[in-house]
Amino acid sequence: MQPHSSRIYEHISNQQAFTIDQPFVTNSMGFRDDRELPEDKNGEFRILLLGDSMTVGLGVSLQQTYGQQLEKLLGQQKKPVRVINAAVGSYSTWQEVNLLKEKGVQVQADIVLLAFYWNDLYIKPVPLVPLPDNMSGEQHDAALKYLRLLKRSALLLFLRERFQILLFKISPSFDWTLQEEIYNGTHSPYLEQAYTEVGTSLEEFGSLARQHGFVPIVLILPIPGQVRQLDAPKHMQERIGEMAEKAGLHTLDVLPSLQRAYAANSDLFIPWDNTHFSPRGHYLVAVALQHYLSKEGLISAQNGEVGL
Repeated sequence: MQPHSSRIYEHISNQQAFTIDQPFVTNSMGFRDDRELPEDKNGEFRILLLGDSMTVGLGVSLQQTYGQQLEKLLGQQKKPVRVINAAVGSYSTWQEVNLLKEKGVQVQADIVLLAFYWNDLYIKPVPLVPLPDNMSGEQHDAALKYLRLLKRSALLLFLRERFQILLFKISPSFDWTLQEEIYNGTHSPYLEQAYTEVGTSLEEFGSLARQHGFVPIVLILPIPGQVRQLDAPKHMQERIGEMAEKAGLHTLDVLPSLQRAYAANSDLFIPWDNTHFSPRGHYLVAVALQHYLSKEGLISAQNGEVGL
């Protein structure tokens, strides 16, 4: 990572690093891709992804991310399809819209998918202070390198998960408390302000879509606890869906399809953090997107169906 005056930080262009034990490469625009983006579309259909670590693909290879799997699923369209992953780990909605304004519109996307996740509901810091030069994503990644060994031990993974649950119950962190409020639909001044700020960002997203002529879609990614429980409350999905509709945006909620898939096989999340999607989790999001785009007439229908 490197400092950024209006987004706090951003990816370093043309870097070769790691996300846990998987290669992490960026192109000259700082996007996670080993390909450069031609200025001339030459008939290419482009889908731009905005989001955080859930979209950029923490802990999985580039090819395993839902963006690249979606590009593969759409590979038989009449026009060539390119999916561009502009997500940045820990970004919130306001940062994603800022990136779209600065760099995203340059890619001339036909569709822009903005992925919303529960941790987008943090209040925007004031004042904005760029990331200090002596800090980087690599240093944070280095703090997680022990997971390369930890994730190979099922026993250590089980003990770590039990310990974390016990610790949070004894002394809940702010993050844990906020996630519980979002999950249960609890109201608090902090959370209400966060929802208001997200609504403002979604309005700006819609305005940019009208200005630049792309189709704006909000992809709502569920809290892992919602996926594991078929009757989980959907307060977050409902509120974000209402905000998106007010802003004139398309919306896709992938919770139902992930719940069904989890009930059949629970390997949707990386076992060493139980939060980020596994390769299969990414694949299922890609399939849900492919079906949605086809159903909405935003792409041509594929020959045949892709099974879950």
